[in-house]
Amino acid sequence: MSSSIRTAKDASTERRWRYCDFLKEAGMKLKVPQLTIATAAVFCHRFFELDSQNAQQFETAVMATACLFLAGKVEETPKPLNDLARTSHLLQRKASDPTRLESSQQELHVELKETILRAERVLLHRLGFDFNVEHPYKHLLSVIKRMSQAGLIEEESTKTLAQVSWNFANDSLRTSLCLEYSANHIAEAVVYLATKFLSSKFELPKKWWEAVNVDPEISELIGNRILDLYEQTGPVELGYSDIST
Repeated sequence: MSSSIRTAKDASTERRWRYCDFLKEAGMKLKVPQLTIATAAVFCHRFFELDSQNAQQFETAVMATACLFLAGKVEETPKPLNDLARTSHLLQRKASDPTRLESSQQELHVELKETILRAERVLLHRLGFDFNVEHPYKHLLSVIKRMSQAGLIEEESTKTLAQVSWNFANDSLRTSLCLEYSANHIAEAVVYLATKFLSSKFELPKKWWEAVNVDPEISELIGNRILDLYEQTGPVELGYSDIST
């Protein structure tokens, strides 16, 4: 790989981590559901990975805010633009003097709200008004249910397996996997990875995946991408870890 290609790839990865971290913080401050954070992350991936030209028009955090704004409407968990603008500004200006921030709040918020709305319009056109996003969460629960029904794991082990798989699914959002694989393949992969992580807690039969139609080759590829992420950043989840949220 040439140095220029490697540099561009590194810059793209660094930007992805920035907007994922931003979405996690903003989402938690605004108390939006994990599904909304996940949808916003997919919108960001689609925009920044597929539209490098328009990506330069807005700051990363501004476009991430627009993605969160749109995701809230798509997932029927909308947040007022005022709240989004305030949270976005505070996260972007953590080091600012709170007194100065408060004194210029109205002017800053009017400008930022207009910028977020412009970013949303660009985002809408880039997405082609296609807001359909399928996440791996329900699929991974289905895989685990099939494993239980096939007698591969005990009932008391399903919650632990589901929780670890869910965490891996959250972490996968920090990569571009959602652009490259189906939600079902990612779901199978995170369950497959979770079984390795939990191998000391319960033992599965050899080639257990055949009983529940899990593709081990694709699961290995996806799982290795998630593990590569940990080598670079450590296990930092995008969103909430509890499957009940």
